[in-house]
Formats: sequence, C-alpha cells, structure tokens
Amino acid sequence: MILKIQSFLHNLGAVFTTLIRLVILAKFKVRPASPNHKEAILLGNGPSLKKMLEKHGEFLEGKDLICVNHFPSTELYQKLKPKYYVTSAPDLWLDEIDKFFVDQSNGLFNDMVERTKWPLVFYIPHESSKFKRWQNILKNNPNIDINYYNNTPVEGWRWFRHACFKANLGMPRPHNVMIPSLMLTLNMGYEKIYLWGADHSWLSEISVNDNNEVLINQKHFYDEHQTEGKPLDKRGVGKRNLPELLTKFVHAFNGYFVLKEYAESLNTVIVNNTPGSFIDAFTRQSLSKLHEYE
Repeated sequence: MILKIQSFLHNLGAVFTTLIRLVILAKFKVRPASPNHKEAILLGNGPSLKKMLEKHGEFLEGKDLICVNHFPSTELYQKLKPKYYVTSAPDLWLDEIDKFFVDQSNGLFNDMVERTKWPLVFYIPHESSKFKRWQNILKNNPNIDINYYNNTPVEGWRWFRHACFKANLGMPRPHNVMIPSLMLTLNMGYEKIYLWGADHSWLSEISVNDNNEVLINQKHFYDEHQTEGKPLDKRGVGKRNLPELLTKFVHAFNGYFVLKEYAESLNTVIVNNTPGSFIDAFTRQSLSKLHEYE
C-alpha cells in the first residue's frame, strides 16, 4: 500500500511539473512529415556506422534515412542523401557560447547549404527559432525545409505520457539526439525503425584527470581515431562534473525504455542493429541476420 501511494504521488508530481513545462515551453504547431516508405533507418554517428554501411549498404534501399548532428559535414551525406536531418544540441543555435561551438555550427550549416541538392526535412527544437545566426545561413538553400519540434520533457503516468507524445507536445528527456529522432520517426507512422551507429559506448571512455576534470572520448565514425578525452560542456559553456555526466546518461538510457513502451503502443518495431551497442531497450538483430526483417 505504501509503495502504491508513493508511486501515485510521484506520478502526480511528475504530471503537474510536466503541465507547467508544456504551458511555458511547448508550441502547438508541429508538422509531422509523411514517410515515403514503411521502414526507416536512423543513422547515429557512432564509430560502428562506417563499417556497417560498407558491409550492408544495400539494406538501405527502399527505406527512409534519418541523419543527426554533424552528419551533413561528412562525405556520406551527399552519397546517402537522407530524407530527414535531426538535431537537438543547443550549441548549434545558441550565440553566447564558447567560440569553438559557434565555429563548429557555422561550419555545419554552411556545409548543409553547399551540399544539399535534394529535398531535406530539417527538424530542430522550437527554442532555436529565436536565434537568427543559423537561420540566416540556411535561408540560402531552398531545398532545406525547416521544421520545429517540442523537446519538452514529459513524465508521469503512461497514459499521460503517450497522449502528450502523440500530440507532439514533448518526449522523454532529450539528453541524446537519438531520443527526439526516434520520437519524430515514431510519430511519422513507420512500421519498423532500424538503429545504425548507435554505439552509446561512452561509459568505457570516461576518465578523471589530476585536476578533477571529467573527460570523455566521444568517438564518431568520422573521427574514429580520436583518442583524447575532453570535458563535456553544458549547453555550449563550461564543464560537467561526474554526477552531472552520469545523470545525463541515466536520463538518456531510461528514455529508450520509455520510447520502447510508446513504440509498442503504436505497433512499431524498433530494431537495434548496432554491434556492441550499450542501448539495452530494443530488439537486437545482428548484421548477418538483417534480411530476416526485410
């Protein structure tokens, strides 16, 4: 009885907090795109992606592709021509941040303008609409269709969460770009979603130096030979300590279980094909058995 009361009070508080967030943060004009196919592949930027594409590139045929974050600055962007591009990192649109991130984001958006020769649906959080720097760059390419989404954290009872998800009002805490990418893809109505390059193997890449700086080597397929750990910033500024870093990871991995529950309510199958992935929420399928899902 005590546990039921505690659970009720916890969910009640979470719903109340979420409602406040929605009133303050959420916008109601979210345009879900229409898929071209019944299946989609979400391309994460993990170190495994390049080898997966080299060995199983033919599996991409007949499926819509979604890329994330700095993928447009790679040679694979023009080769694969993804249908959707999703980002959630504030350092891509904020202005009062470390110069390193401003330069990186300017480079990314200029690459998009130069390289995007096909229709691309670009999803970015509503918060970014208040900042003009990135918009002034992208307006030079009419192929890029900018769509805003709500990245408001939604918590509470399952029925409440799912109602908010279906209305595109929010999602599990978006501490990794794969969370909004999956949420958007689920709401587009795909029957199957495959995860490629979703390694999420950061736990083995964490260290603390003699200055008590927490370092993490975030490896990507486009810089897979990087061996130097760096501090993780907070919205483009400063450094996270270990509790902040681990809490961020807890929210991300927990969010995948919330999305699994939501996917099951929609009769959508999420398949994680990434070898060695740390994501333990979704059905795993080795690359050698991919054709069983065709």
